[in-house]
Amino acid sequence: EQIQAGYRSLQKVEACLKWSQTGSVLLEACNEFYTRIPHDFGLKTPPLIKTLKELQEKAQLLEALSEIRIGIKHVQSEQLDLEHPLDQSYRSLNCELQPLEKASDVFQVLERYLLSTHAPTHKDYTMTLVEAFEVNKKKSEAAFRFDLPNRMLLWHGSRLGNWAGILSQGLRVAPPEAPVTGYMFGKGIYFADMSSKSANYCFATREKDIGFLLLSEVALGECNELLEANPEAEKLLISKHSTKGLGKFTPAGCVSLHGATV
Repeated sequence: EQIQAGYRSLQKVEACLKWSQTGSVLLEACNEFYTRIPHDFGLKTPPLIKTLKELQEKAQLLEALSEIRIGIKHVQSEQLDLEHPLDQSYRSLNCELQPLEKASDVFQVLERYLLSTHAPTHKDYTMTLVEAFEVNKKKSEAAFRFDLPNRMLLWHGSRLGNWAGILSQGLRVAPPEAPVTGYMFGKGIYFADMSSKSANYCFATREKDIGFLLLSEVALGECNELLEANPEAEKLLISKHSTKGLGKFTPAGCVSLHGATV
């Protein structure tokens, strides 16, 4: 409820930015957000959220808090169990993780896909595939749209603290309380065919250089292709199944892996 209240406060901030309302109106909206979601600013005055980028950063913070809350909830529910803590944590993920042999064909394909789709615009870092795990989650299989064509293996990146929630409950669309402005094509589940585009959302650093990328089989169906951002892209779908943002770079060539295009 506290996180939902934070989202509602961000909606008020979003309205202020949309209608260019500054002064006391924006100050009140920001103060309400900081009251709902406490920050440690020391003795400094809490800063105003004055740009759409800052608004998006706060929305991402709430998303991370939601995922962390799920992970903590699972740990707390298992505390009275006599099982080893690592086994408890693994069981709480509600999925099976099977490591892939590095000499296997699948691992080699994934490694080539990772390295060959590192866009030249993301040249501040390099990537190495350290380990790969096959995720088996029965609920996800049951919900998959096998009736839709155009199946592709696409990347999704997220902070380390989010993965307990993602693996246990799957990828989720932002709640209704979340502001719409912070999403390039509106609320939805985002994937990319360029690995570095998704890797940017892992927020790895030189000091903490480990990041997790999810490679998911995605049933895109008929895509509505857009050349620029549109937070209300969902309204343009009509008879289409997904929105595809066209970037400057695309993968060179493709192969088929387990029925999906890589």
